[in-house]
Amino acid sequence: MTASNLRTLRGSKEKQNPPTRGDLMRPASEERSAGSLRTAPVEAGTVIELLPIPAALWSLDRRSCVFNDATRELLGFCEHDFLQDHSLWLDRIHQEDRKEFLSAWKNLQSGATKASLRYRFLPKNQVQDRRLREVSFPYFRRDVEKPDIWTLYTEEAASENILARAGQVRNLMRGLTHEIGNNLQAIRGEVDILRISGAVPADSAEAIYRGINQVRSLAHEIHEYFFPPFDDLRTEDPASVLTQVIQSREKEMAAHGIRAGVTLKESLPKVPLDWQFGRALTEVIDFSRALLAKGGELNIEAGMRRQDGEKYIELNIVSSSSTSLQVEEGDVFRPYCNVNGHRVGLSMAVAQQILRRHFGKIVFRKEQSNRGVFSLSIRVSDIAHPS
Repeated sequence: MTASNLRTLRGSKEKQNPPTRGDLMRPASEERSAGSLRTAPVEAGTVIELLPIPAALWSLDRRSCVFNDATRELLGFCEHDFLQDHSLWLDRIHQEDRKEFLSAWKNLQSGATKASLRYRFLPKNQVQDRRLREVSFPYFRRDVEKPDIWTLYTEEAASENILARAGQVRNLMRGLTHEIGNNLQAIRGEVDILRISGAVPADSAEAIYRGINQVRSLAHEIHEYFFPPFDDLRTEDPASVLTQVIQSREKEMAAHGIRAGVTLKESLPKVPLDWQFGRALTEVIDFSRALLAKGGELNIEAGMRRQDGEKYIELNIVSSSSTSLQVEEGDVFRPYCNVNGHRVGLSMAVAQQILRRHFGKIVFRKEQSNRGVFSLSIRVSDIAHPS
């Protein structure tokens, strides 16, 4: 491949039209001072093989490339496949994702310093797409006018083997939680008989009941963690679900001197949610309420933000107290922590897992000694419904 084979698109000062396959991959019509990747330094080839994740080094026009073994294993293709057919990569991308891919690479060719995107890609000799996340950035070589592009790949979907092993664990936990429930019921019945006969004092029986209820609650949380209701999805606005949770706790918060309010910065799209999403928000609100043992303010802010080319719904739950919050950032999602007499159990760990299933995440930070913030982010797909 000669130096004339590597080129970039027209200068970024021209009017930007929607990118096409031809824009990205047409043969060069003018000379440039860069050579093909066959002239790249030996060090680049050495570095790419040392990377522990799938990686590739592409020419700016994507007409030549170098892969590491992890990329070849992930895709089933080798570099030679794409040298023979320059449009092959685009052809293997799901049709609905090609526009975003072309746009990201046109931005790189126009001088962008980074591109991050997700798309579905069909590996060689496979019938099922894989969801790839691609992060790309320029690599400038000495005495070469135009950069090459480093690209790192990660697969977002779990492999069938991982899912199979997870299924075995799920079945084990289903049987365990069922047995726990049956035995607790039997113990409760025996304690009832002993209490009625007077063999066990009423106070002692109540202490046993509390322990039984605590174990039953933990077993229920374990069941929720491992067995999400995949067949119970519906499209909802997360802020509306959160408002319903606040209203359900309104009297309890008022009794503890907690003032609550919701601020909607903009209209939010509806996204697929299940009933456990409301459960997760309830746990977050209950934890935030426990932080405000001496009263205070609980404010919720809802809006949209964009990160790495993705759209997210962001919910910020802010707890403000007149005294210091009795919790450390690192303890919030630790199972069985105790906050102002409120025993968390597995509830926050379960809430964290539920949000992950909804393409989201939750973090907690103490902005001040008396102010803590839960930030919930939910990724919005292209097929999200407008509210």
